[in-house]
This record gives sequence, C-alpha cells and structure tokens, in this order.
Amino acid sequence: MLESFTFGQQIKYVRTLKRINQRELAIGICSVSYLSKIENGVIYPSEEIKNLIIKRLGIEDNFQINENEEKEIQEFYNFLLNKDIQSANKVFKKLLDKDFSEALKSRFEVISIFYFVETKQFRELPHLIQSIFSKEAQLSSELRYIFYKALGYYYYHTQKAEKSFYFFEKSVNLVSMFTLSNLELADLYYAYSLAAARLKKTSTCLKYCQSALGLYQELYLFKRCVDCHVLLGIIHRRNNNIEEAISHYQTSLDLAGKIQYQDIFLTIQHNLGYLYGVIGEIDKAIELFQEILSKEDQLTPLVHAQTILSLVKELHKKGSNKEIFQLLQNGFDLLAIYPNLKNQLYIEFNFYNLLLHEKYEEIHKIMFSKIVPALEKDKKYFSLSNYCKFLGDHYYSIGKYKNAANFFVMSREYLKKSHLTV
Repeated sequence: MLESFTFGQQIKYVRTLKRINQRELAIGICSVSYLSKIENGVIYPSEEIKNLIIKRLGIEDNFQINENEEKEIQEFYNFLLNKDIQSANKVFKKLLDKDFSEALKSRFEVISIFYFVETKQFRELPHLIQSIFSKEAQLSSELRYIFYKALGYYYYHTQKAEKSFYFFEKSVNLVSMFTLSNLELADLYYAYSLAAARLKKTSTCLKYCQSALGLYQELYLFKRCVDCHVLLGIIHRRNNNIEEAISHYQTSLDLAGKIQYQDIFLTIQHNLGYLYGVIGEIDKAIELFQEILSKEDQLTPLVHAQTILSLVKELHKKGSNKEIFQLLQNGFDLLAIYPNLKNQLYIEFNFYNLLLHEKYEEIHKIMFSKIVPALEKDKKYFSLSNYCKFLGDHYYSIGKYKNAANFFVMSREYLKKSHLTV
C-alpha cells in the first residue's frame, strides 16, 4: 500500500501506525513544524533528514518511495508559485512522460491546473477538473486544499468571480490544518484578495492583501510586493481613502522602478495620475500623463488613447485649449487607425471636442441619447459627474437656472455613485 503514497503521507502513516507523535519523531532531527511541512507535502527533506526519519521509524529496509518524481512535482509547483513559467514549462514536459503512482499522479494533475491557467490553455481544463472531482473523496486533505486553490485560479481567470471566491474561501478555511510555507500562504492570500476585489468585498480584500504583502516583504519578493501595493491602492480608492490609495500607488511606483518591473509601471503611473487629478493636484497629474506619452513606443493603442484622454481632462481644468486641440487630433487619428477602440473612447473624445468649440447645444442633444448610456454601461460615473457639472456651469452662466439645477443634481448623484467625494 505504501508505494501509492507520497513520501510525506508514508511518514505520517507509519508514524501514526506506531503511535509516535510528531514531537517524538522530530526530536534531534528537525523542528516539529518542519516535520509537519514534510508530512503535508509542502517541502521535501534533505537526504540527511530523510534518512534519519526513516531510520527512527525503523522502516529503512522495506520503505518504497518515488522520491525523485515527488521532488520534481514539488519543484514544478514551486516554479509556478514563483511565476517562473519558463522553468515550469521545462519540468512539465519531463513529467508528462513519467509513470506515476496513483497518489503522485493525482498530485501532478492538481498542480497542472495552475500550469494550464498560467499558460492560458483553458481548453485542457474542464475534462481534467471533472476527472479530479470524480475522485475528490480519495484526495488527502492537503491535496484537496491545493485543488480548491487551483479551482479558485481557474474560475478567476475565466471570469467566474463567484465560483472563484467560493473555492479560494474553501482553501483559506483549510489553512489551519497544515503547516504551510510563507510563500504558499502569500500566494493564496493574494489570489483570494483579487477574487474578493472583483466582487467588491473590500474588507476581505484589504485584510488578505495586507497579509500577503507582509509575507512577501519577509521573503524579499519585491515584484509581488508591487502587485499587493497596486491592489491596495485600488481598494482604498474605491473606499474613498484617497491619501492611502496615493501612498500605495507611490510606493508601488518607486519599488517597480527600482526592480525594473516594466510590465506594470505605466499602469501605476496612470492610476496615480488619475488620483492626483481627483484631489486637484493637476500639475502632478499632467506631469505623469506626459511622462507616459513620452514612452509612446512602449504603449499599446488602448493605453495610448486612454492616456491622451486623461491628459485632455487635466489640461481642460487649466484651460490649455491649444494643447487640448492638438491632443484631440492625435486621439482621433489613433481611433481612425484602430477602429476597435472607437466604441470605448470616441464618445469622450467627441465630448471634449464639442466642449472645446463651445457647442453646448450639440452636447445637450447627445447627452441622454449617447453619452449617459455609454458611460453608465462602463461605470464611468466620475466622468459623468464632471460632464454634467460642465453643462450645469454653462447653463448657469447664461441664466438658464432650471437646466443648470437639473445638471447639478445629476452631477452630485454620479459623484456619489463613483465613491469619490473629495
């Protein structure tokens, strides 16, 4: 029977059979927590510790283990935890040719879910997941924990937020049963906080993202620290804690610059620029958006167009019409080259173009037929609040106080919906 177990499962089975507790087995060899990690498959021991454990249990002559394969599966999982997909890919190809015991086969299949998610091979997953579900009752508690976590990842990346949160929560509820590494806990807590953020469960997100950040800081995994600071910035912004949000964005920006984390650098700058604009730090916002546009060769068409629009909004606050005119031309040119962006951004570019030329009646005509439905659909309530205020200010200036009052009321309502009340 033992040959179907992993090394850790074999140790635990024989130890329990001989009525030896963890402290008795570990004394003089390793710490109790280290032994617990071995039994739960979190780590694989060194050759010296492994031999000492086997000797103390008195099973060295008939102990059957597939230690090399188990080590390789653990290595495969560790690469995935560290987001080293290139190395994980090499190990995965080697493991495909292995003839595993039933226990190791189940472990490899469960961990492969993470691999297929990270490499976006989603077609492979429904059949694999169903196969593992069919033998869920036979999975060890530790492997069931990993399976639920893997399902959380799968459903998160396939846009099924409720299911994702459900399975991450099941994993979190099992954590107390094992001694898990800090890297494993950090990875789980960050993933759980992402799922919570998607469902607007802000208190859960803040709690677990903060925990993940603390663990990543202890591990000196600065790239993952940046990810946590960005998520914390997003959640504090939603909670209208603008100063706290800016603090996290600024920390993430500084850290990303030091470790050359280019993939996220521009996104952080854009989010930070947006918040500076919200609190009235217009010059800081303009400086950040101009810096992004100076790296035009690094921008996707969407980011390029969004940054132009963001800069237009800030320059409008300063009345810099000459610069706005040129930027709007650049924006319309970009939308002409990439027509797939037109649905997302044309309405707002056109709004500022009409505003620049003081065509308020035209704006009024399309406000309820085009602008409001489009921006409500995208939940751009802060933009709608500003646009209503612009119209309210215009009608007030020409003595049409009823129209002005209606737009001011709409502006306040959209500002409440945006959760930005500064």
